[in-house]
Amino acid sequence: MSTQAFAVIIGGGAAGIACACRAAQLNPDQKIILLEKADRVGRKIMISGNGRCNMTNMTASESSYHGEGARDLVNILFKKYNPQYVLDWFHTLGLLTAKEDDGKVYPRSNHASSVLDVLRAELDRRNVEVRCSVEIMDIKPTRTGYQITLTDDTVFTQKLVIASGGKSDYAYRESGSQDLFKMLGLRTTHCAPSLSPVYVKSPVIKMLKGVRANAKVTLYQKGEKIKEETGEVQFTENALSGICVFNLSRTPNQRRGCEIGVSLLPEMSAEEIRTLLSDRIKTVNSGEAQKIFTGMFHKNIGIALLKSAKLSPSAPASSLTEENVKTLAETVFDWRFETIPKFDMKNAQVTAGGVKVSDIIAEDFEHIAHEGLYIIGEALDVDGDCGGYNLQFAFASALCAAENLNTEEV
Repeated sequence: MSTQAFAVIIGGGAAGIACACRAAQLNPDQKIILLEKADRVGRKIMISGNGRCNMTNMTASESSYHGEGARDLVNILFKKYNPQYVLDWFHTLGLLTAKEDDGKVYPRSNHASSVLDVLRAELDRRNVEVRCSVEIMDIKPTRTGYQITLTDDTVFTQKLVIASGGKSDYAYRESGSQDLFKMLGLRTTHCAPSLSPVYVKSPVIKMLKGVRANAKVTLYQKGEKIKEETGEVQFTENALSGICVFNLSRTPNQRRGCEIGVSLLPEMSAEEIRTLLSDRIKTVNSGEAQKIFTGMFHKNIGIALLKSAKLSPSAPASSLTEENVKTLAETVFDWRFETIPKFDMKNAQVTAGGVKVSDIIAEDFEHIAHEGLYIIGEALDVDGDCGGYNLQFAFASALCAAENLNTEEV
């Protein structure tokens, strides 16, 4: 059995579905096929934004993206395919959206299903052939395009778009997009989890499990400050989590020699914190040292701070020396956690790494060495910060590639 197609899009995630829809809109008389390994398309859309689907961010710019050459690519892409362009296209599909003060954009319904529903409706309206639970056995270039060998069919296509996502999309699968890259001999960068918890080595981390705290977090590599974020830190039994930590996770997940500094009172200097603690010690007096932090932090944080400063939580507060107070204040101001690189894709929202950006033509996302082959979305070495940036890139690169397909033979 064999099938002829104008374009085949591999990957039924945000980028793949959007690309298939737009390609079908612009090539109404051509056969468009969307292949997905899972049993249904759009799984990741449904869980994005805690089920609300943070589909873009009006503040999106190249500064929010990472990867070798990623910012240059995004800068060129967003000159046309910016957040408003993406939203305008979704509005033509019937989707109502709502913008929040911080630039995040969600469907007006506040349900991710609304985004997937309009995309699936467009696939049906444009007669895109959607095949799920598909296993790709091989891909080979031909004189006029590409031959894709499936378990039950051989598909010949003029245009091939790889929108297979990253390794994080395949936590529940046996294989991922890396297999497709190898089939085509594509050059890739090292892949690692991003927007994920950061595992740390600390004697007090287990006692902090389930505790949350608003803080400023700073990433250091070999003592050099790399990046800082502010927000809610979530402590687990072996890691730091929360959006602010996610936005720092790319580097410590790949490199050793990193630390994360947690500043629990970022609005105060270390000296101001020392004065505050000294005053509290006078109030607590002979009471336990841990009571210094009553009303300031969660009880377990107070105990962990004292232990990190090598002080006894049960010792009388009045027994703390000036040097003890100085050390404790410095811990509150900059509580250091040594990070542990860990390849935990299951808990990562996106993948850092993928097909080399230098091998992609920025104006249309075609591969420089493979005519008629396009790489979009997370399959590329482009990953964004938390807040709608990754879906913005997925949709923008999808629309760009689709609008640059044509009916000429490869």
